[in-house]
Amino acid sequence: ECDCQRAQRMEREAAEQQRKHRDKVEELKRRGFTDPAMREWTFANDNGRNPQMKTARFYVEHWEDMKAGNIGYLLWGSVGTGKSYLAGCIANALMEQEISVKMTNFAAVLNDLAASFEGRNEYISKLCRYPLLILDDFGMERGTEYGLEQVYNVIDSRYRSEKPLIVTTNLSLDELNNPPDTAHKRIYDRVTEMCTPVCCSGVNFRREKAQEKMERLKKLMND
Repeated sequence: ECDCQRAQRMEREAAEQQRKHRDKVEELKRRGFTDPAMREWTFANDNGRNPQMKTARFYVEHWEDMKAGNIGYLLWGSVGTGKSYLAGCIANALMEQEISVKMTNFAAVLNDLAASFEGRNEYISKLCRYPLLILDDFGMERGTEYGLEQVYNVIDSRYRSEKPLIVTTNLSLDELNNPPDTAHKRIYDRVTEMCTPVCCSGVNFRREKAQEKMERLKKLMND
């Protein structure tokens, strides 16, 4: 082939590779997120005001070390401080590298388990096959005996899979280190062993957004 043909072929191959990459990432995000809005939780969309964002970037940049060392994050702090957004940034960035990630919460997990009682072992095994599992809003699930047992089964299975776990929670470290009973203690002990605590502090972004909307409404009414 001549130089012209070679250049055209290489351009076609590059375009095909790019298409395959986009399709792969799209499939990973479709399977990996329980809420389509999570696709927008990216480093590119960050407002630059979360002081812990560098910690999230560090996790992605050192993913191979995190995976090899089975190192996860425990993103804890008060409501509205951007914990879920941080976790979503990590998930999206890894998916863009064609790494499979699952980001869900125990409300969704428990609903899925209740709907497929006979296949719950396979369901939990599938969760544990993801290179990275992210459990959002940990501690907000129902505290029934059945619910706690299933939460423990998922956490313990992930622990035994020796794959990293990222957890976001409104619980404080004091609450996690001083559980109210044995059922919670065996869950919390597993989580605090697997996940390195990262305190998410700062302004309540949700409250700030609500205030901005109120101010806009006032301005519209005054106009």
